[in-house]
Amino acid sequence: MTLYCTLYYMTPLPVFASPESGKPPVSVTTETVQYKQYSRPIRTSGILAYKSQQTLSFKTAGPVAQLLVDEGDRVQAGQLLASLTMEEVNAQVDEARARLDLAERNLERISKLHKNNVVSLDQLQSAQTELTVAQSRLRITRFNQRYSRIEAPSKGLVLRRHVEENELVTPNQPILVVADTARGWVLETGLTDEEIVRVKKNDKALIQFDAWPDQTFTGQVTRLAALADERTGTFQIEITFPDTSSKLRSGFVGKVTLIPSSQHMLTLIPVESVVNASRSSAEVFVYNPSDQSVTLRSINLNFMESGFIASDSGLVEGETVISSGAGFLLDGDTVTVSGTAASGLQE
Repeated sequence: MTLYCTLYYMTPLPVFASPESGKPPVSVTTETVQYKQYSRPIRTSGILAYKSQQTLSFKTAGPVAQLLVDEGDRVQAGQLLASLTMEEVNAQVDEARARLDLAERNLERISKLHKNNVVSLDQLQSAQTELTVAQSRLRITRFNQRYSRIEAPSKGLVLRRHVEENELVTPNQPILVVADTARGWVLETGLTDEEIVRVKKNDKALIQFDAWPDQTFTGQVTRLAALADERTGTFQIEITFPDTSSKLRSGFVGKVTLIPSSQHMLTLIPVESVVNASRSSAEVFVYNPSDQSVTLRSINLNFMESGFIASDSGLVEGETVISSGAGFLLDGDTVTVSGTAASGLQE
C-alpha cells in the first residue's frame, strides 16, 4: 500500500503551458451562439388505453344463455353480444301486464259505481293508485327485460370476456369490456409538481412504443389533475391521440415527450464546451477572432438537455464558444479553429 502511494505521487501531472511558454495553438471547433424560443421537453411514460372503454353488465340475475363474441372480436353498434335465459324475466313481464289489465278493469268498474254514489271517493282514489302502481311495475319489468340482453353501444372491439355460457350471474356483474375504437386512444402518466406547472391543456405530446420503434404518434394533453395522487405524489395527466389503426393494443407502455407551450429565449451549447459547472452556472471558453485567443467566461445554467446545456444569459448572439478541445485550454490560450457550427437549438 505504501509503495503504491509513493508511485502515485511521483507520477508527473499534466502541465498546461501559458501563452508565454511557447505552447503551440490547440486545434478546436467552435459553436456559434444563437438565441431562440425553446421549450424544455418533459420525458415520462404511461399506459395506453382506449379513450372510451365500457364494462357491460346485465340488469338482472340469471343464467347466461348466449355469449356471441370473444376477446378481440370487432362488433357493430346494436349488435347482440350476450343474453340471459329469459323465462323468468318474461314471466314477470306477463304478470305485470296482467295486473295492469286487472287494475284498468277495476278502475273502470269503481268509476261507474262512484258516479252512482255506490262507492266512496276513497275507494275510487285507491283504484286509481292501484292502476298507477301496476303501470310502474310493467315499466320496471320491461326495463329489466330489455337489459337482460347486452348490445354493443357503438362500433368497437371486445377487450375482455369475464364469464362463460350457462354461468349464473348477479345484477351488474361485469360480463364484457368493449372499447369504442372510433374515439381513439388515451395515455395516462404522472408528473412531479415541478413538471405539472409547466404543462397546459392542448400541449403537444410525442409518443413512441417498443412495438413500433420507428413510428412516432402525436397527441395532446386533454386533462390535468388538480390533486396529487396520495400514493405516488404525482399529478396524473391524460394525453389523447386519434390513431384508429390496428397497430396498437390497450396496455402498451408508451414513452412520452411532452412539449410545453410556454417557451423561453435560450441558447443550447454542447456539454463538451463546459469546463466547469455548478447547479446554476457553467464556465465555457469564448473565442476571440481578433487575436485567436480564448477567454474563460461564466454563464447562467438553466438546465441540461440531450447533450446540451441551456443558458439564457452570459453569452451574446453571434459569439462563438469552443466545443471540442475545450478541456485542453487555459484562459488566454491561442487556438486554431478547424470547424464552426450553429448552436444546436431544437425547434
